[in-house]
Amino acid sequence: MTPTNWLWDLLAWLSLPLLALLAGVLVWRKRQRDYPFFFAYVFVALLAGVVRFVVYKAYSPRVYFYVFWWSDFIGVLAAFLAIYETFLRRIFPSFANVRFYRYLFPAAAAMIALLAFLTALHAPDKRTAFFVTSRVFDFVRSAVIGFFVAVILFMGRQFKGYEFSIAAGFGIQAAVALANAAIRTQTHDAATALDRFEPVAFDASCLIWLWSFAQKSKTPPSSASETLTPEALQEAKKWESKLKGFVNRGKG
Repeated sequence: MTPTNWLWDLLAWLSLPLLALLAGVLVWRKRQRDYPFFFAYVFVALLAGVVRFVVYKAYSPRVYFYVFWWSDFIGVLAAFLAIYETFLRRIFPSFANVRFYRYLFPAAAAMIALLAFLTALHAPDKRTAFFVTSRVFDFVRSAVIGFFVAVILFMGRQFKGYEFSIAAGFGIQAAVALANAAIRTQTHDAATALDRFEPVAFDASCLIWLWSFAQKSKTPPSSASETLTPEALQEAKKWESKLKGFVNRGKG
């Protein structure tokens, strides 16, 4: 193994000890109770990484390919729930009190995962199906993060601390993944240099999260109970009624 390959191999698996440390810090700081979905995402990512590493060392590339993509589907679902928790439950908790918004995001994440699973299961070319569904996940993840960041800026909400670091970590991963997908589209899915940088982007995200949660928060956990103005909450409920009416008309 050349020194360059050794370095890239190290970077590819660096996230494992970082995730283990992050899980420990979350428990040490007692933040797993404040961010249960994010803690679950960290645990899922760590478990998936360990399984991948074992398969990578002990089994054929074909087996590793399927293990990698199936674990990626599970990881994406966990990531969506963590993003939901960050934006709706922490930054916009009053929107989470509106039933429609509380269930819309998890339901959308589950539907995307189910459709991707069915697509990959029945596609004649499994490698292409896995790749395409993964890129769809990356696009949807980027769109969701971009939407909520725009809403934060528009409404003048505070965006800092743990919430900012979580969103920044997911944003870095999504940006690199989307850039790689765009390049692969031009090269007809041929391998690109950015393939190596996707694990590096994940390492960077883990470092951001580890550094952030290792710090003592200046904002008490109860900050999530901040509410929107009555006008904003009334507007959210108005949109809920309009959407329900639209769905009911469609059924009729």
